[in-house]
Amino acid sequence: MLSKLALASLAAYASAHGIVSQVMVGGQWYNGANYGSTNDNSPVRGFPYDGGYVPYYNVNTDDIVCGANGHGSVPVTATVNAGDDVKLRWHGDRGPTGDYWGHYEGSVMDYLMRCDGDCSNFQTSYGNARVYKIWEAGLDTSQPRPDQGFWPSRPQGDGLWAMDDMSRNWGSWHTVTIPATTAPGQYMLRHELLALQAASNLAGTAETPIGGPQYYPACVQLNVVNNSGNVVYPPETPVREIYSTGDAQVNIYTPAPNGIEHFDIPGPNVVNTSPYKRSARRADRHARREAFGKTH
Repeated sequence: MLSKLALASLAAYASAHGIVSQVMVGGQWYNGANYGSTNDNSPVRGFPYDGGYVPYYNVNTDDIVCGANGHGSVPVTATVNAGDDVKLRWHGDRGPTGDYWGHYEGSVMDYLMRCDGDCSNFQTSYGNARVYKIWEAGLDTSQPRPDQGFWPSRPQGDGLWAMDDMSRNWGSWHTVTIPATTAPGQYMLRHELLALQAASNLAGTAETPIGGPQYYPACVQLNVVNNSGNVVYPPETPVREIYSTGDAQVNIYTPAPNGIEHFDIPGPNVVNTSPYKRSARRADRHARREAFGKTH
């Protein structure tokens, strides 16, 4: 017989989840993942058979690196120029065509993770899996609170959530730019959605028996080439340390009726990949001195 925890897991997975079904790398289209398996023509590592998430209590395990089914490699490592875009399409069971990403309250994040060689040899159990964050978005309170739209209920929060924006305004596609200063080599683009609709209660609810934040990491194998000559090596963080189980509970529904007015996106800060950090500061100081001189 299945344990109560296993039954709860299956019930939680029965709600809307999804997979990365397509990617565009530097303008080249590739298949994404299948439910429970990979495609031959895909740089996207595998997803669970149910498109399920990594629960909050597993954020310090190997599953958080590339997902519960992303431990092994895939046949393709897609080549991309430093400075080019990678686009990912999330396939779910909601939206106007019934195949959009199914959640709307939560953040979107992108990390780079060095493979230290060929990504096809990279195993998520390796203790040297380290990342740096290159992009993030959470709750944008400069935007008006959207209407219900095609969701089964109205999104919470005073502004626009990044996941809601991705599906509502971009057809369930997300775009991230590989920094132009990325050193040549093979990397995982560790793209991640963080769904917060069940984060207010770690004990769960009748609809979602396992409560807490829901982490959806997706790893895309990339070979970064044609760097412009300016290389930045940002500080990295071990993947198993970017989140904490102790910070799991987030009540996005209070204060009512509009929900929270601010959300601190978890994990490390987005790194500064500009090669001109020092010269930019000097230029700023020079401009301020010039402006001061003209007014005094």
